[in-house]
Amino acid sequence: MSAPGAPSTAQQAAQTISQAVSRQDGAGLAAALRLDLGNTALIAQLNSSPPLEQICGRALVEPWDELLLEQLHYIKAAAAGEHEAAYSHCERAAACFQAAFEKESDWPVPALHSLCLNLRRAAAAADAALVAKGERAARQQEAARTMQKFFQVCVTDRAPLPVSKKWGALVVINALFHVYFAINNLRLCQNLIRAVEGPAFPKALDGQTVEGRHFAKAEVVTYKYFTGRLALLNSDFGAAERQLSWAFERCPRAATGNKRLVLRYLVPVRLALGVFASEALLRKYGLDYFVPLCRAVHRGDLNAFEEQLATHQQRFIRHGSYLLVERSKLIVYRNFFRRVALLHPDKSTKLDIKRFQACLKATNTEMEVDEIECILANLIYCGYIKGYISHAHGKLVVSKGAPFPPLRELGLTSAV
Repeated sequence: MSAPGAPSTAQQAAQTISQAVSRQDGAGLAAALRLDLGNTALIAQLNSSPPLEQICGRALVEPWDELLLEQLHYIKAAAAGEHEAAYSHCERAAACFQAAFEKESDWPVPALHSLCLNLRRAAAAADAALVAKGERAARQQEAARTMQKFFQVCVTDRAPLPVSKKWGALVVINALFHVYFAINNLRLCQNLIRAVEGPAFPKALDGQTVEGRHFAKAEVVTYKYFTGRLALLNSDFGAAERQLSWAFERCPRAATGNKRLVLRYLVPVRLALGVFASEALLRKYGLDYFVPLCRAVHRGDLNAFEEQLATHQQRFIRHGSYLLVERSKLIVYRNFFRRVALLHPDKSTKLDIKRFQACLKATNTEMEVDEIECILANLIYCGYIKGYISHAHGKLVVSKGAPFPPLRELGLTSAV
C-alpha cells in the first residue's frame, strides 16, 4: 500500500507540490514526496511512459520541477529493480531540494523525513546490488555526504528559534545515524552529537517545548536509541541505560517491532548492571532467548551462562551485542562467589579461596587458584566485592558490612 495522502498520479503529485510551494505548506510537500514502491497506481502510470518532463514543467518552477521529475524516475527505477539508477535519481532529487531549501524559510522542514528515508533506502539497495556484482559498495557513503549538506543547512540557520530550520536537524541526524551504523563508521556520529549538545541547538531532547516548538516524539525516541547504542560501545553503561530506557518507555505501545529493537540492547545493558528483565516482558516481545541467560546470570550458574552464550553467539554478533552480553560473565562470577560465601560458617570475613576452587570444580569448572584470585581481584576493582586478597594465606578478606554490595548501589559506571 502507498502511504496515506500520497499522490496516485504524476499530475496529482505536480499539482500537490505546486499548491504546497505557493502556500508554503510543509506537510503538503512532505505528503507529495512520500512516493514508495507500494504506490501501485503511480507505478502503473510511470510504466506507461507519460511525458513526465512536460507534466512537471507545466505545473512547477525550478527547482521543484526537476525535484519531482527525479523523484518519479527514482520510483520507476526502484520498482523495476534498477537500484543503481534509482539511487542516482534519488540523489539528484535531494540536490534539487537542497537548492530550494537553502533559499526558503523553515516551511519545507517536514519534507526532510521523506527525502532522507528515500535516499538511505535507495543507497542501501544500490550497495547491495553493487556487492552482488562484486563491486565496491559506496552509495551509502555518498548518501551520507548528501545528508550532511541538509544537516549543515539546518544547524547553521540563523533565523529565530520559532521559525528556525534547526527543528529539522534531528530528522537528518537520525538518518545519518542509520547510515553510519550500516557502514560501520561510528566515529562520525560524535560530530553529530557534539552539534546537538552545542549551545545553539534547541534544548528539547527530553520532549520539552521550546518557544512554541518541539521535536516529534518519534524522532527523539530514535535519537535516544542510537545514542544509547553509542554509549554502549563506549562502555558508558549508565548513559546507555538512561537513553535506551527513555526510548523504550516513550515508544508507542503499538510499535512492538521498535520496542523489541530497543530491548535487544536495553536487556543486556541492564544485565551487565545486575538488573534482570522479567520473563513476561521478554516473552511479550519475542526475546525468549534472553530468559535462560538472565536466569543463569542471576543464579551465578557459569555452565548455563556459557551454554547460552555459545548457543546464541551468532545472534548476538548479528545484533552487535555479543561483547556486551559477554561482559555479564563478571556478574555471574560475582553471584557465584556470593553464594559460596554464604556457605561459610558464622558469616566469616575470611573466605578460603580453595573453597571457591572446590565449588567451581563441583560445577565442572576447573581453575587454578591464581586464576580465581585474578577474577576476585577484578571483582574487587569493579566494586562488586568489598575486601582484599591475602595471597599468603589463600584468603579473600571481605568487609563486615555488605561484602557483596547490591549492584544498583555501585552506580551505573563503565567499570562493569
